[in-house]
Amino acid sequence: MEIDVRDIDWKELLIKKYRNYDLDEEEVMVLFVSDAILTLEPKTLITKDILSPYMKDQDGIDEALSKLLSKKFLTVTNDGQNFFTSLDDFKKKLFLDSLKDLTLRNSPSSQTSDSFYSDIESIVNRTLTPLERDQVSAWLKSGADEGMIKEALQRSITKSGNVSFKTADKKILEMERSQSRNAIGASTVNECEKKNEELRDLFRNTDWIHSDNDR
Repeated sequence: MEIDVRDIDWKELLIKKYRNYDLDEEEVMVLFVSDAILTLEPKTLITKDILSPYMKDQDGIDEALSKLLSKKFLTVTNDGQNFFTSLDDFKKKLFLDSLKDLTLRNSPSSQTSDSFYSDIESIVNRTLTPLERDQVSAWLKSGADEGMIKEALQRSITKSGNVSFKTADKKILEMERSQSRNAIGASTVNECEKKNEELRDLFRNTDWIHSDNDR
């Protein structure tokens, strides 16, 4: 039996993964309250005035709404007559990301490296997002070994304590080139080809189409 977005507890998923979506507790609460209002009145346009009776921090509502709309976690649509707010696109994204994460975790390559991914999540101090897992898989496919990846991530921790995957990617490239030099006296890593592969991965993993009809 196939499952769809209606079969998941999106709130439970969001509570576990909201930091992966660059959300804070106030923004999560705005999503929860908005969903409760829309369940009762589906054609409601969510505004500060609508949320105010249910929110303690009045000053943060406008900022939270602005961020959620810009990220398309809240969307505004219309039925030809009225404008109203929807969370359908965000719920669909949570569902698809969870399926992708589950697929990656259950893939043969993932099953043989569960401890490796656990080590990485210990370094970044949180669960990896699906895109971050894709990046790690791309590093492995490019020839980077597990020790190299972990070292690069550890060396890419910012002053705020977060891990920069962009910095780690550069460090892995440096280590690969250094490794090649040590082996044959000159770098055999084709940086241009690596960049092309990154672009191919970007095109493969990016949802270029956004349509209200997808909901």
